[in-house]
Amino acid sequence: MKLNFFTYTKPVVITLLLCTIHCSSSKHLERESASRNMADDYSEAKVSPSASPAALPKSEVKLQENKSQRRMMVYTVVVNLQSKEIEPKVTEIIKLAESFGGYALQYSSQGTIQLKIPQENLKTFLQTLKKESHNYSEDVSAKDVTEDYLDTEIRLENAQKMRTRLLEILKSAKTLEETLKVEAELSKISESIERWEGKLKYLSSAIQLSSVTVHVRQKWEPVVQKDYKPGPLGYPFFYLYLGLGKVKDGLIWLFVQEIPKEN
Repeated sequence: MKLNFFTYTKPVVITLLLCTIHCSSSKHLERESASRNMADDYSEAKVSPSASPAALPKSEVKLQENKSQRRMMVYTVVVNLQSKEIEPKVTEIIKLAESFGGYALQYSSQGTIQLKIPQENLKTFLQTLKKESHNYSEDVSAKDVTEDYLDTEIRLENAQKMRTRLLEILKSAKTLEETLKVEAELSKISESIERWEGKLKYLSSAIQLSSVTVHVRQKWEPVVQKDYKPGPLGYPFFYLYLGLGKVKDGLIWLFVQEIPKEN
């Protein structure tokens, strides 16, 4: 009986062993395939630094967009020039600034003018002013406010999101104490939003409109003496005047020659 039982059960045992080996090998292959796929994905991500925007987090996408933006510059210009008459030149410069879309903030009869000129017209305005002026000189300085502007934008956006969340919390407040706490936080966050909005407005205005200060100075010109031409009756007096000058020069020379010299 034992021999017969082993004879009948031997094929079944072998079949079970083969199935077990096959299942384990298939699972092993699946694991190897998955690991290969993960390795391939990692290598592709490592090799290609410029991943698609859909595969990147929103913060990284926004950072890349901000880096691709042009730099935001604030320009300040100081101009010195000369003119025969100061007040007419001041009026002329103000009209020139208005023709380029700018305006005068302040000016005086002494020749100092503070102007605001659109940044896109600044170069052309300065070139035109140089052509129409004497002894022209300019000093241009620029300040990069890109980082400050983007930082202010992010702070404003976060403050607005916080205000939205606080308004939602305020609706679900059940006690007076909770309501007062939320309203106090809302007051603080509203002040922050107003501050960031004011700073953004100031930076935008400074970027779009460049500051130009013009100093107009009086142009000095040497006085040209005209030759004297006497009339018919003026010649005797004219020659008498020249003769007296010669006599004066002779007396001075004689006086200098008679001064005893020290040994």
